[in-house]
Amino acid sequence: MAKVAREMVERAGVNVDELLELLVNNAAAELTTYYYYTILRVNLIGLDGETIKEIAETARIEDRNHFEAIVPRIYELGGKLPESMVDFHNCSACPPASLPKEPTDIKTMLTVLVEAERCAVGGVHQHL
Repeated sequence: MAKVAREMVERAGVNVDELLELLVNNAAAELTTYYYYTILRVNLIGLDGETIKEIAETARIEDRNHFEAIVPRIYELGGKLPESMVDFHNCSACPPASLPKEPTDIKTMLTVLVEAERCAVGGVHQHL
């Protein structure tokens, strides 16, 4: 299956090795962002935090779904994910969406969410 899929993509003029690198890096971005969004979401407390918790949850689930959609494509083309989770994290196309030093600062939390989404969208569209 991987050989046939790879040949079809190559015949379309796509460098499969470059495509696989992009797919792996974007899969890493999606999974690591899912992880960091989980941490952000559980820290969204209080009246202000509760108002954006649903936004964080929606973004978190979307990133997990994107990861699950990308991974089969990688293997269909004969690629694979890194064996080490550390290596996988470090090849992410986007920087970590880490919890701010002051997790009760909702404006900073929103900034983290927006910047993470900008990176994700920019990374995908940059290569289309």
